[in-house]
Amino acid sequence: MFFSYVRFEMFVDPAGIGLDSAAPVTAEIVLAGAAPLQTVTCVPAGAAWAVTGEALVTPAAFPGDGRLDLRQAERVWSIHFATLLNLAAANQSHPLFPEFTGAVEAWCAEHPAGRPRMLDIGGRARSGVQRSEHFPACDVTTFDIVADPGVDVVGDAHEMSRHFLPESFDFALCIAVFEHLAMPWKVAVEMARVLKPGGLALIFTHQTIGMHDLPWDFFRFSDSAWSGLFNRYTGFEIVAARLTSFMHIVPRAWSERHRLAETAGGFEGSAVLVRRIGVPVVDWPVPLGEIIKTHYPTA
Repeated sequence: MFFSYVRFEMFVDPAGIGLDSAAPVTAEIVLAGAAPLQTVTCVPAGAAWAVTGEALVTPAAFPGDGRLDLRQAERVWSIHFATLLNLAAANQSHPLFPEFTGAVEAWCAEHPAGRPRMLDIGGRARSGVQRSEHFPACDVTTFDIVADPGVDVVGDAHEMSRHFLPESFDFALCIAVFEHLAMPWKVAVEMARVLKPGGLALIFTHQTIGMHDLPWDFFRFSDSAWSGLFNRYTGFEIVAARLTSFMHIVPRAWSERHRLAETAGGFEGSAVLVRRIGVPVVDWPVPLGEIIKTHYPTA
């Protein structure tokens, strides 16, 4: 959705909705009982249909009762835009989270009498989400640079090993924090020190997103960037890396230099799942206070 313009792309299984993949089909967007100015295409894509649509809509009325109709002779298949939005949101959720929670469940199955220890780095309820609540089978320690009712230990991630004993945790979680780290490579080494051998960590941050929590907004990460932080020298191997939530980048002011800039794209989310495989052989003994003279914003 971009102002009064909505666009969608999806794949539809004809057999799954009771339509014939070999017969002609028409597609139409309907909003408030009428068809807005639109273009919709439905073309074969293997055993499925690739359906792409765009329309001009009134933002205040969207999604409302809006729907997409696929018609074939006397048969009609409809799906509401509210449903499509929910499907899209689910598809763009934190990548690698199912793999991480699956590993936690596997640990619990292998140790029925025990509880894994998990470190939630930067885990205060900054956006109203206390992620420690998502892992009731774990003993979660929430670590953050800002004191908060849900924070167990207050401290700087760059000096993590000063707050915890070596090899203390089976798992680590770090959501939307790495972009705010002045020296993320130092934090990678610190994570290896507090994780147990074989310990698993999930890191989620951003590749494309607006600046926030200024002045502590330092970096953006592609899926290719992770190997520079998590490797055998820092004590890790990468299990998987993934980008999610594709977005277009639109200049605020047009210029010839920016012609077609919006055809390029980026990803809101960049995630990596890493496993500790050894002891770090590198270090970065640089105190944060000597190079950064500001403080993380608490408001």
